[in-house]
Formats: sequence, structure tokens, C-alpha cells
Amino acid sequence: MRIMASVFQMGKGSSLTKVEIKNLLVYNLRWFDPDDAPLVIQAALSSGTVQSDINGEITPTFDLDDVKIDVGYAPPKDLDTRSMVRPLFERLIETVMRTGLDKKETIRSINRKGDEKNLLFPCAAIYVGSERGANMSIFYSEVLNSIRFGER
Repeated sequence: MRIMASVFQMGKGSSLTKVEIKNLLVYNLRWFDPDDAPLVIQAALSSGTVQSDINGEITPTFDLDDVKIDVGYAPPKDLDTRSMVRPLFERLIETVMRTGLDKKETIRSINRKGDEKNLLFPCAAIYVGSERGANMSIFYSEVLNSIRFGER
């Protein structure tokens, strides 16, 4: 959250594109190399720290003023950006599981709903999660991008 808060405070915008965030992380803040910066962005999207709209504009899901950032803050040098990103399917299943189903029943329910409604797995997972009372809205833009552009 502090990484994204720093980016949005430096970017002086309530919304930024992935390219703008990457440039801030790589060139302005000099925290990550060009290969790692997209992973940081994906991790922030995956965790729900930021969200992307249909136009690709990324906005924080938290109040920037609530995040304290010490002068000279920098992320840990040993931060493993590759391990920060978890696949969308894992996160969808995990979210549905939080409604009280075990993993096998979650996957069974999602597959059943997908077959019944002729939905792709991520859409069926959102459907099942929503039916069971989970907040699945955090996945909307990511699932849309996954379908449109094949992003994972």
C-alpha cells in the first residue's frame, strides 16, 4: 500500500495508467527495474490495493491521506516481486471459499454454474461468489481484461 501511495502522491493524480505508474516506479522513484515494475502493478491490482477501470485507468482503493510514508521510504531491497503476484484463478477460488465452501466444493460449484450458464470460469466464479455473498466487484476489471486481452 505504501508503494502505491507513494506513486499516486508523486503522480499527483487520482488515476494513472499502467505506463505512468511503471515510469514513476522505474525512473522517478528508481525502486524497480523495468521488468519488475509491471509485477508490482499486477500485485497491487491482485491485492485490491488499486483497481483498474474499463479504460485502463488505475485508482487507489484506499484514502491516500491515511497512509503514512516516512521521508526516504523505499521498499525492501529483497522484495520478491515475482512471488507477489498470484494467479487470478487462485484468488477467485480463495474468495469464493471464504463463503464457507471447501476447495473441492468451490471448484465444483463454479464449474457447475459455468456449464449451466455457459460462462467462462472467471465469470462463473464471480457469479457463484456473488450468489454466496462475497464481494466479487474487486475482480470485475481484471476478469474483463483477462477475457479481452488474455492477461493473467
